[in-house]
Amino acid sequence: MLFLLSCSRPREREVYPAFYHWQTRLELSPGERTLADSLGARRLYVKFFDVDWDGAFGEPAPLAEVQLAPATYTGLEVVPAVFITNRSLEQLPMEGVARLAANIIDHIFVLAEADSSLQLREIQLDCDWTAGTREVYFQLLRLMGEKLEARGVSLSATIRLHQLRYPERTGVPPVKRGMLMFYNMGSLEDWAEPNSILNLKKAEPYLQGFADYPLPLDLALPLFHWGVLYREGRMIRLINNLEEGQLADRARFQLLGPGRYQVVQGTFLDGYYLYEGDLIRLESVDAGLLQQAARRLQRLPWGPEMTLAFYHLDSTAVRAFKIADLAQLEEAFR
Repeated sequence: MLFLLSCSRPREREVYPAFYHWQTRLELSPGERTLADSLGARRLYVKFFDVDWDGAFGEPAPLAEVQLAPATYTGLEVVPAVFITNRSLEQLPMEGVARLAANIIDHIFVLAEADSSLQLREIQLDCDWTAGTREVYFQLLRLMGEKLEARGVSLSATIRLHQLRYPERTGVPPVKRGMLMFYNMGSLEDWAEPNSILNLKKAEPYLQGFADYPLPLDLALPLFHWGVLYREGRMIRLINNLEEGQLADRARFQLLGPGRYQVVQGTFLDGYYLYEGDLIRLESVDAGLLQQAARRLQRLPWGPEMTLAFYHLDSTAVRAFKIADLAQLEEAFR
């Protein structure tokens, strides 16, 4: 049916499905590989490492470096992604930016040597920069872009919704393309928040500046879920991939309402100790919510070609989403 639907009208743009992979070991399971192949995804944005401030050495340093298992992703283009914390940029003097740019590029290519078949064509930086870190971050992008261009590699950057809405405040990064991360738009700190991962009502005002944004954009949609842990009125932690079944023991967890629980007996959960009185809100997305997002986003003036990336590829996404549902999302943007 999807094939016939796609042939019944001319395509207005080329849409390239892709996935993010955000675990420290890139070793796709058979189910993960099947999901990627069945959707026609040919690209993986792979977190190669994080960059955080190392107080002992007084400079940014790599953390959580990727380990590659090449046989499991043969035939897929790997785009190294590097997450940079804002505090790294806050403490980095401008004269240290050139060294950081060279170190990031060198470290990416060193890690890539574990797979002799890799031919890198793009690198992506992921950073939720602010007006205060803009100058340092943009200089980092400029220097990396120059060095990578000499190697025949392009540089892209992730774009958050607040950066899309207020470019006069946060600036537009000096890269060829941006990836709009369409998730994490609600308030994590607010217990009354219905779903901070994907809240279309809260996202709406941020989309008003889309048409005027001067950078070609691709799109990333969420496939993940988590639990938000509150203690004494404050959000203190995210528990990734927390599911309803893990909170089924009524001797420890009291159901307060849909997706909301209170800890009634101190206990360990997923490696964390929870205290009596702690609150947990489960947050996730499903195919229906993603379809609502696609119906809104498809009305935006995307370019003649775009990457539609799903964040991220893991076993929970394989269990939670049908291939046909994700294919319908892709078709919505053609």
